[in-house]
Amino acid sequence: MMSSFYHTILASIRKHHLEKDIVFISKKTPYAVALLYFFTLIYLLWTESTMLTITLIKPMIAFLLVTIIRKIFNRPRPAMTMKIEPLINHKKGESFPSRHTVSAFSIALALYPINTVLGYIALIMALIVASTRILCGLHHISDVLAAIMISCIIAFI
Repeated sequence: MMSSFYHTILASIRKHHLEKDIVFISKKTPYAVALLYFFTLIYLLWTESTMLTITLIKPMIAFLLVTIIRKIFNRPRPAMTMKIEPLINHKKGESFPSRHTVSAFSIALALYPINTVLGYIALIMALIVASTRILCGLHHISDVLAAIMISCIIAFI
């Protein structure tokens, strides 16, 4: 069932010549999230905000936790298990959970308490990151959902 989902999605993307657009968005959106995070951290440092430490620590914990989980599970990517050709070449294993997604959502959830508008913008960008990881055939849907859950759990601790 999931194999047909990926085959259908990737075929549709290729049929409509959207590969370059989706790959561009997939590669650039994480940098946009990182820049937003960087400038927010600079602002928090500049204003000597008490939120600086927690804004640094929670995304870092999520990133490290997911890195460990990926090493333990070493789940193959959809290209290996479903015989699909992803839009982006990537290493073979460590698919679960998606580190790009956990980073984007952890940052978005860390920014939300600082400024809700900034938080919403970051959450939209995080959704784009998560979606393009699936659309490019790099992650299973469960990889992305697990990353979102981990981000939420750490954010609300």
